[in-house]
Amino acid sequence: MKYLSLLVLVSVISVASQAKSWRVNNNVGVVADFTSLGAAINSATVASGDTVYVEPSATKYDASGAILGKKLVVIGPGYFLDPANTTTPGNPGLQVVPYEASVPYIYVTAGGKDSKFIGMNLDGVYLRAASNLVFERCRFTGTLQFEQGASSNITVRKCFFNSSFNYGGVSTASNLICENNIFAPGCVMNLPMLTGSGNIVRNNTFYETPNGSTIVNAYFVNNIVGSLVPFTLTDCTIKNNLFKLNQPLPATATNNQVNVNMLADVYMGTGSYDGKMMLKATSLAKGAGLTVGSVVNPDCGAFGATDPYVLSGIPNVPTIYTFTAPTSIPSGSATMNVTFSTRNNN
Repeated sequence: MKYLSLLVLVSVISVASQAKSWRVNNNVGVVADFTSLGAAINSATVASGDTVYVEPSATKYDASGAILGKKLVVIGPGYFLDPANTTTPGNPGLQVVPYEASVPYIYVTAGGKDSKFIGMNLDGVYLRAASNLVFERCRFTGTLQFEQGASSNITVRKCFFNSSFNYGGVSTASNLICENNIFAPGCVMNLPMLTGSGNIVRNNTFYETPNGSTIVNAYFVNNIVGSLVPFTLTDCTIKNNLFKLNQPLPATATNNQVNVNMLADVYMGTGSYDGKMMLKATSLAKGAGLTVGSVVNPDCGAFGATDPYVLSGIPNVPTIYTFTAPTSIPSGSATMNVTFSTRNNN
Protein backbone atom coordinates (compact mmCIF):
# COMPACT_ATOMS: atom_id res chain seq x y z
CA MET A 1 0.00 0.00 0.00
CA LYS A 2 2.84 2.38 0.90
CA TYR A 3 4.53 1.48 -2.40
CA LEU A 4 1.32 2.23 -4.33
CA SER A 5 0.88 5.57 -2.55
CA LEU A 6 4.47 6.51 -3.29
CA LEU A 7 4.04 5.51 -6.95
CA VAL A 8 0.91 7.66 -7.25
CA LEU A 9 2.69 10.60 -5.61
CA VAL A 10 5.68 10.31 -7.94
CA SER A 11 3.33 10.11 -10.94
CA VAL A 12 1.47 13.24 -9.85
CA ILE A 13 4.72 15.14 -9.32
CA SER A 14 5.98 13.98 -12.73
CA VAL A 15 2.83 15.16 -14.52
CA ALA A 16 2.84 18.46 -12.63
CA SER A 17 6.48 19.11 -13.52
CA GLN A 18 6.08 18.52 -17.26
CA ALA A 19 6.47 21.62 -19.38
CA LYS A 20 3.35 22.81 -21.20
CA SER A 21 2.80 24.35 -24.60
CA TRP A 22 0.67 27.46 -25.11
CA ARG A 23 -0.83 29.11 -28.20
CA VAL A 24 -0.88 32.83 -28.90
CA ASN A 25 -3.15 34.00 -31.74
CA ASN A 26 -4.87 37.35 -32.27
CA ASN A 27 -6.74 36.46 -35.47
CA VAL A 28 -10.49 37.02 -35.31
CA GLY A 29 -12.44 33.81 -34.75
CA VAL A 30 -9.45 31.76 -33.57
CA VAL A 31 -9.61 30.34 -30.07
CA ALA A 32 -6.18 30.23 -28.43
CA ASP A 33 -4.74 30.44 -24.92
CA PHE A 34 -3.72 34.09 -25.33
CA THR A 35 -4.15 36.91 -27.82
CA SER A 36 -0.86 38.64 -26.97
CA LEU A 37 2.65 37.54 -26.12
CA GLY A 38 2.70 40.02 -23.24
CA ALA A 39 -0.26 38.27 -21.63
CA ALA A 40 1.47 34.90 -21.97
CA ILE A 41 4.69 36.22 -20.45
CA ASN A 42 2.86 37.84 -17.54
CA SER A 43 0.51 34.92 -16.87
CA ALA A 44 1.08 33.00 -13.65
CA THR A 45 -0.20 29.84 -15.35
CA VAL A 46 2.64 29.93 -17.88
CA ALA A 47 5.46 28.38 -15.88
CA SER A 48 9.22 28.42 -16.26
CA GLY A 49 10.22 25.85 -18.88
CA ASP A 50 7.02 26.15 -20.93
CA THR A 51 6.87 26.71 -24.69
CA VAL A 52 4.84 29.51 -26.26
CA TYR A 53 3.87 29.21 -29.93
CA VAL A 54 3.10 32.61 -31.47
CA GLU A 55 1.05 31.97 -34.60
CA PRO A 56 1.14 33.95 -37.87
CA SER A 57 -0.92 37.11 -38.01
CA ALA A 58 -1.27 40.19 -40.20
CA THR A 59 -1.65 42.21 -36.99
CA LYS A 60 1.32 42.87 -34.72
CA TYR A 61 1.01 41.21 -31.31
CA ASP A 62 0.88 43.34 -28.18
CA ALA A 63 3.90 42.88 -25.93
CA SER A 64 5.16 46.43 -25.43
CA GLY A 65 7.25 46.63 -22.31
CA ALA A 66 6.69 43.01 -21.29
CA ILE A 67 9.39 41.81 -18.90
CA LEU A 68 10.50 38.20 -19.32
CA GLY A 69 11.68 36.98 -15.94
CA LYS A 70 11.24 33.21 -16.38
CA LYS A 71 12.59 30.57 -18.73
CA LEU A 72 10.43 30.25 -21.85
CA VAL A 73 10.84 28.94 -25.37
CA VAL A 74 9.05 31.30 -27.77
CA ILE A 75 8.52 29.99 -31.31
CA GLY A 76 7.14 31.87 -34.31
CA PRO A 77 6.57 30.92 -37.97
CA GLY A 78 9.60 32.65 -39.50
CA TYR A 79 9.70 35.73 -41.75
CA PHE A 80 9.91 36.78 -45.42
CA LEU A 81 7.12 34.33 -46.20
CA ASP A 82 5.19 36.24 -48.88
CA PRO A 83 6.73 36.07 -52.37
CA ALA A 84 4.26 38.76 -53.50
CA ASN A 85 5.67 41.32 -51.07
CA THR A 86 7.48 43.85 -53.24
CA THR A 87 9.37 45.46 -50.33
CA THR A 88 10.76 42.31 -48.74
CA PRO A 89 10.13 39.50 -51.24
CA GLY A 90 9.63 36.22 -49.43
CA ASN A 91 10.62 32.65 -50.14
CA PRO A 92 7.85 30.52 -51.67
CA GLY A 93 6.50 27.22 -50.40
CA LEU A 94 7.58 27.47 -46.77
CA GLN A 95 4.37 28.30 -44.86
CA VAL A 96 0.78 28.06 -46.07
CA VAL A 97 -0.01 31.28 -44.16
CA PRO A 98 2.42 33.99 -45.37
CA TYR A 99 2.37 36.12 -42.20
CA GLU A 100 4.99 36.65 -39.53
CA ALA A 101 4.54 36.73 -35.76
CA SER A 102 5.67 40.25 -34.95
CA VAL A 103 5.93 41.66 -31.43
CA PRO A 104 6.95 45.09 -30.06
CA TYR A 105 9.83 45.55 -27.66
CA ILE A 106 10.36 43.32 -24.64
CA TYR A 107 12.85 43.20 -21.78
CA VAL A 108 14.70 40.11 -20.59
CA THR A 109 16.05 40.06 -17.03
CA ALA A 110 18.24 37.65 -15.07
CA GLY A 111 15.16 35.55 -14.30
CA GLY A 112 14.77 34.80 -18.02
CA LYS A 113 17.95 32.70 -17.99
CA ASP A 114 17.97 29.82 -20.52
CA SER A 115 15.12 31.27 -22.60
CA LYS A 116 15.03 30.82 -26.38
CA PHE A 117 13.43 32.81 -29.19
CA ILE A 118 13.05 31.01 -32.52
CA GLY A 119 11.40 32.16 -35.76
CA MET A 120 10.09 35.42 -34.31
CA ASN A 121 9.93 38.96 -35.72
CA LEU A 122 11.22 41.05 -32.80
CA ASP A 123 10.76 44.81 -32.81
CA GLY A 124 13.27 45.41 -30.02
CA VAL A 125 14.80 43.27 -27.26
CA TYR A 126 16.56 44.83 -24.28
CA LEU A 127 18.79 42.69 -22.06
CA ARG A 128 19.12 43.54 -18.38
CA ALA A 129 21.86 41.41 -16.81
CA ALA A 130 20.51 38.45 -18.77
CA SER A 131 22.39 35.21 -19.35
CA ASN A 132 22.23 31.95 -21.29
CA LEU A 133 19.80 33.25 -23.92
CA VAL A 134 19.43 31.98 -27.47
CA PHE A 135 18.03 33.99 -30.39
CA GLU A 136 17.86 31.74 -33.43
CA ARG A 137 16.27 32.24 -36.85
CA CYS A 138 14.69 35.52 -35.72
CA ARG A 139 14.28 38.81 -37.55
CA PHE A 140 15.12 41.97 -35.63
CA THR A 141 13.13 44.92 -36.96
CA GLY A 142 14.10 46.81 -33.80
CA THR A 143 17.36 46.90 -31.89
CA LEU A 144 18.87 44.06 -29.89
CA GLN A 145 20.53 45.86 -27.02
CA PHE A 146 22.59 45.05 -23.96
CA GLU A 147 20.73 47.70 -22.00
CA GLN A 148 22.10 47.46 -18.48
CA GLY A 149 24.06 45.21 -16.13
CA ALA A 150 26.46 42.39 -16.95
CA SER A 151 25.07 39.90 -19.47
CA SER A 152 26.79 36.67 -20.46
CA ASN A 153 26.48 33.63 -22.71
CA ILE A 154 24.15 35.23 -25.23
CA THR A 155 23.88 33.33 -28.52
CA VAL A 156 22.57 35.06 -31.65
CA ARG A 157 22.56 32.65 -34.55
CA LYS A 158 21.01 32.58 -38.04
CA CYS A 159 19.08 35.82 -37.49
CA PHE A 160 18.28 38.68 -39.89
CA PHE A 161 18.86 42.23 -38.68
CA ASN A 162 16.93 45.18 -40.08
CA SER A 163 18.15 47.17 -37.10
CA SER A 164 21.21 47.45 -34.90
CA PHE A 165 22.90 45.20 -32.35
CA ASN A 166 24.25 47.56 -29.72
CA TYR A 167 24.60 48.46 -26.05
CA GLY A 168 23.38 50.86 -23.38
CA GLY A 169 25.76 53.09 -21.50
CA VAL A 170 25.82 50.97 -18.33
CA SER A 171 26.23 47.44 -19.67
CA THR A 172 28.89 44.81 -20.28
CA ALA A 173 28.74 41.44 -21.99
CA SER A 174 30.93 38.36 -22.16
CA ASN A 175 30.91 35.04 -24.00
CA LEU A 176 28.80 36.38 -26.85
CA ILE A 177 28.31 34.06 -29.81
CA CYS A 178 27.18 35.87 -32.96
CA GLU A 179 27.21 33.49 -35.93
CA ASN A 180 25.63 33.09 -39.36
CA ASN A 181 23.56 36.26 -39.16
CA ILE A 182 22.70 38.75 -41.90
CA PHE A 183 22.85 42.50 -41.27
CA ALA A 184 20.82 44.41 -43.85
CA PRO A 185 21.82 47.84 -45.21
CA GLY A 186 21.80 50.51 -42.50
CA CYS A 187 22.46 48.10 -39.63
CA VAL A 188 25.44 48.30 -37.31
CA MET A 189 26.99 46.12 -34.66
CA ASN A 190 28.18 48.50 -31.97
CA LEU A 191 29.63 46.47 -29.10
CA PRO A 192 32.61 48.25 -27.52
CA MET A 193 31.74 46.83 -24.10
CA LEU A 194 32.54 43.16 -24.73
CA THR A 195 34.82 41.69 -22.08
CA GLY A 196 36.85 38.50 -21.74
CA SER A 197 38.24 36.21 -24.41
CA GLY A 198 35.16 34.12 -25.21
CA ASN A 199 33.37 36.40 -27.68
CA ILE A 200 32.87 34.97 -31.18
CA VAL A 201 31.71 36.96 -34.22
CA ARG A 202 31.92 34.47 -37.06
CA ASN A 203 30.36 33.79 -40.46
CA ASN A 204 28.16 36.87 -40.55
CA THR A 205 27.14 38.85 -43.63
CA PHE A 206 27.11 42.64 -43.39
CA TYR A 207 25.32 43.45 -46.63
CA GLU A 208 26.14 46.75 -48.34
CA THR A 209 25.64 48.87 -45.23
CA PRO A 210 26.64 52.55 -45.27
CA ASN A 211 27.66 52.37 -41.61
CA GLY A 212 30.69 51.03 -39.78
CA SER A 213 30.64 48.89 -36.65
CA THR A 214 32.69 48.84 -33.46
CA ILE A 215 33.66 45.49 -31.94
CA VAL A 216 36.23 44.76 -29.23
CA ASN A 217 37.64 41.61 -27.63
CA ALA A 218 36.24 39.21 -30.21
CA TYR A 219 37.25 36.36 -32.48
CA PHE A 220 36.29 38.01 -35.79
CA VAL A 221 36.51 35.33 -38.46
CA ASN A 222 34.89 34.29 -41.78
CA ASN A 223 32.71 37.40 -42.07
CA ILE A 224 31.68 39.27 -45.22
CA VAL A 225 31.84 43.00 -44.52
CA GLY A 226 30.17 45.14 -47.17
CA SER A 227 30.42 48.31 -45.14
CA LEU A 228 31.05 51.67 -46.79
CA VAL A 229 32.82 52.79 -43.61
CA PRO A 230 35.75 50.87 -42.05
CA PHE A 231 34.98 48.70 -39.04
CA THR A 232 36.68 49.51 -35.74
CA LEU A 233 38.07 46.18 -34.54
CA THR A 234 40.00 46.54 -31.29
CA ASP A 235 41.82 43.69 -29.53
CA CYS A 236 40.26 41.22 -31.97
CA THR A 237 41.58 38.11 -33.68
CA ILE A 238 40.89 38.90 -37.35
CA LYS A 239 41.11 36.07 -39.88
CA ASN A 240 39.68 35.05 -43.26
CA ASN A 241 37.24 37.93 -43.72
CA LEU A 242 36.20 39.75 -46.89
CA PHE A 243 36.04 43.56 -46.76
CA LYS A 244 34.49 45.87 -49.33
CA LEU A 245 36.91 48.65 -48.37
CA ASN A 246 40.64 48.73 -47.84
CA GLN A 247 40.01 47.88 -44.18
CA PRO A 248 42.83 48.93 -41.82
CA LEU A 249 44.13 45.72 -40.25
CA PRO A 250 46.74 44.95 -37.58
CA ALA A 251 49.85 42.96 -38.44
CA THR A 252 48.37 39.94 -36.65
CA ALA A 253 45.41 39.72 -39.07
CA THR A 254 45.69 36.85 -41.56
CA ASN A 255 44.11 35.67 -44.83
CA ASN A 256 41.74 38.61 -45.20
CA GLN A 257 40.61 40.02 -48.56
CA VAL A 258 40.12 43.77 -49.00
CA ASN A 259 38.74 46.00 -51.77
CA VAL A 260 36.28 43.28 -52.75
CA ASN A 261 33.55 44.12 -55.26
CA MET A 262 30.75 42.47 -53.31
CA LEU A 263 27.91 42.83 -55.81
CA ALA A 264 29.97 41.62 -58.75
CA ASP A 265 32.16 38.98 -57.15
CA VAL A 266 30.40 37.67 -54.04
CA TYR A 267 26.59 37.69 -53.91
CA MET A 268 23.96 36.04 -56.06
CA GLY A 269 22.11 39.36 -56.12
CA THR A 270 18.68 38.07 -57.15
CA GLY A 271 15.79 36.26 -55.50
CA SER A 272 14.11 36.80 -52.15
CA TYR A 273 15.09 39.50 -49.67
CA ASP A 274 17.52 37.19 -47.88
CA GLY A 275 18.13 34.78 -50.77
CA LYS A 276 19.88 37.45 -52.84
CA MET A 277 22.63 37.43 -50.21
CA MET A 278 23.56 33.82 -50.99
CA LEU A 279 26.90 33.28 -52.69
CA LYS A 280 27.19 33.00 -56.46
CA ALA A 281 28.93 29.91 -57.84
CA THR A 282 32.15 31.82 -58.53
CA SER A 283 32.04 33.88 -55.31
CA LEU A 284 35.34 34.95 -53.76
CA ALA A 285 33.85 33.87 -50.42
CA LYS A 286 33.55 30.24 -51.53
CA GLY A 287 35.95 28.08 -49.53
CA ALA A 288 37.73 31.17 -48.19
CA GLY A 289 36.92 30.60 -44.53
CA LEU A 290 38.92 29.26 -41.62
CA THR A 291 38.00 25.72 -40.54
CA VAL A 292 34.98 25.51 -38.23
CA GLY A 293 34.47 22.18 -36.48
CA SER A 294 34.37 19.44 -39.10
CA VAL A 295 34.01 21.88 -42.01
CA VAL A 296 37.40 22.57 -43.57
CA ASN A 297 37.71 25.81 -45.56
CA PRO A 298 34.03 26.75 -45.25
CA ASP A 299 32.40 29.53 -47.21
CA CYS A 300 32.59 32.93 -45.57
CA GLY A 301 29.39 34.69 -44.59
CA ALA A 302 26.05 33.64 -43.15
CA PHE A 303 25.54 30.65 -45.45
CA GLY A 304 28.80 28.92 -44.52
CA ALA A 305 30.32 26.73 -41.77
CA THR A 306 28.62 24.06 -39.66
CA ASP A 307 25.21 25.66 -39.09
CA PRO A 308 24.33 27.93 -42.04
CA TYR A 309 21.65 30.60 -42.15
CA VAL A 310 18.18 29.23 -42.99
CA LEU A 311 16.09 31.18 -45.49
CA SER A 312 13.14 32.96 -43.87
CA GLY A 313 14.16 31.79 -40.41
CA ILE A 314 11.85 28.79 -40.66
CA PRO A 315 11.86 27.22 -37.16
CA ASN A 316 13.01 23.64 -36.70
CA VAL A 317 9.49 22.34 -36.11
CA PRO A 318 7.07 20.71 -38.58
CA THR A 319 5.20 23.18 -40.81
CA ILE A 320 2.26 23.03 -43.22
CA TYR A 321 3.26 24.53 -46.56
CA THR A 322 0.27 23.67 -48.79
CA PHE A 323 -3.42 23.27 -47.98
CA THR A 324 -6.45 22.77 -50.21
CA ALA A 325 -10.10 22.39 -49.21
CA PRO A 326 -13.39 22.61 -51.10
CA THR A 327 -15.09 26.00 -51.10
CA SER A 328 -18.40 24.29 -50.31
CA ILE A 329 -19.83 20.86 -49.55
CA PRO A 330 -23.24 19.38 -50.43
CA SER A 331 -26.03 20.01 -47.95
CA GLY A 332 -26.26 17.19 -45.43
CA SER A 333 -22.73 15.94 -46.05
CA ALA A 334 -20.97 14.95 -42.84
CA THR A 335 -17.43 14.95 -44.25
CA MET A 336 -15.17 16.76 -46.66
CA ASN A 337 -11.78 16.00 -48.13
CA VAL A 338 -8.81 18.28 -47.51
CA THR A 339 -5.23 17.94 -48.69
CA PHE A 340 -2.21 19.37 -46.94
CA SER A 341 1.54 18.92 -47.12
CA THR A 342 3.97 19.11 -44.22
CA ARG A 343 7.72 19.06 -43.81
CA ASN A 344 10.20 18.63 -41.00
CA ASN A 345 12.53 21.63 -40.76
CA ASN A 346 15.39 20.23 -38.67
